[in-house]
Amino acid sequence: MKRSPQRLAIALVFSALACAFNLSRASTAQTPAPTIVEWPTTLRTDLRGTSLKVALPENAPDRVWDDVLMAKFEQLTGIEVTVIRPGNDTTAALVKYLEDFRSGSPEGDVYAIDIVWPGILNEYAEDLKPAFGGLPGVLPALAENDTVQGKLVAVPYFVEISLLYYRKDLLEKYHFEHPPRTWTELEEQSRAIQKGERAKGNASFWGYLWQGAASEALTCNALEWQASQRGGLLLKSDGTVDLNRDRTMATLNRARGWVGAISPPEVTRQLEDDSLALWKRGGAAFMRNWPYAYRESMGSDSSVGEQVGVTVMPAGDEAGAPHADTLGGFQLMISKRSNNKAGAIELIRFLTSPEIQRMSAATRGYAPTNPELYGAPVVLKSNPFFAALRQVLLQGAVTRPSTVSGARYDAVSRVYFTMIHEVLEGKIGASRGVDEIDAKLRQIMAKQADFPAR
Repeated sequence: MKRSPQRLAIALVFSALACAFNLSRASTAQTPAPTIVEWPTTLRTDLRGTSLKVALPENAPDRVWDDVLMAKFEQLTGIEVTVIRPGNDTTAALVKYLEDFRSGSPEGDVYAIDIVWPGILNEYAEDLKPAFGGLPGVLPALAENDTVQGKLVAVPYFVEISLLYYRKDLLEKYHFEHPPRTWTELEEQSRAIQKGERAKGNASFWGYLWQGAASEALTCNALEWQASQRGGLLLKSDGTVDLNRDRTMATLNRARGWVGAISPPEVTRQLEDDSLALWKRGGAAFMRNWPYAYRESMGSDSSVGEQVGVTVMPAGDEAGAPHADTLGGFQLMISKRSNNKAGAIELIRFLTSPEIQRMSAATRGYAPTNPELYGAPVVLKSNPFFAALRQVLLQGAVTRPSTVSGARYDAVSRVYFTMIHEVLEGKIGASRGVDEIDAKLRQIMAKQADFPAR
């Protein structure tokens, strides 16, 4: 069968990822004790004695590193930093952010914001273009994402791409020659490995872990299912609904069938850290997660380190169907109401500097916003798949429709993940779920004139 250029490119990336993860664990040593070995040397020191608050939604492993980073920044600049921790549920974090901003008394000076929030938080953000210009060196898609009507709402902090993690030892044990390339292969391999492991006495072993809690995490997961099976991307660039009813229904029915079968019944209440905890205990054959999970899988508290492989997310089953890896990540925004905007700018310069990006990539698995950093030896030593990940980023990953929906993206995402969650829990059928999504998205986007286009 003749492959399209795009399909061939994805196949090459797939192959490169698989090869990268055949490297031994010795080349990807476990996460060292938090130590910062390089840092920018051009930060201002005339703001000593001032203070800042920064809001950082974190996964559990991030806390110690964030504390070390803030301590280093204070040492370099004399600016005291307090970390606000809204948790790793980004949906809940956005609710808190908006409550604070709308009350007129936001707690923070600097806010780490999800890649889909610039349009939502635009009115509360300081324009960073005077300080950071056109973001030279940053992935163009990220710079465009963070710019709303010519205003630089935020500066990209780190990038995430959804990935499929797998157990190399179990693929070999059950005679699978390669990790799943399609959703059908994922189901077949999950069932076979799960059945085999349970027969050997591991009654709590599962085939596939993912994030089904009613949150932005589910929006990412479901959009991957939908896009890869040609069900549409929710919204087109003109704001009209992009939803193939029959294909999306089939997609949701398929995912509903995973719950309690190849995925834990509680998957509909799980976020990324929940999946990772079970994965590190050796409780599953496959896991969908972000790049940070690789470094965590290599840690001393993980039972799976030497056996972990990673690849792109599965494609649909039809010939030429795409793989769909979600583009994620966080950006750094300064509140308009900050009383220390100069200090806040220095903190962002510090956190987004090449030195700190290299460190974060090597020790935390944070993918850099600058494509040139993916080839750094210290980065590739700890994350051998980053060279191939760079190609996925440059070729284009699946983006959520935050640009076209602007300030209404939160409403769009909530409709999507709420209805899908109802389907996954068996409260409504896929037919009704898709119809509800379609009708409510049309209603939301009919009000598009109420908010500015981006």
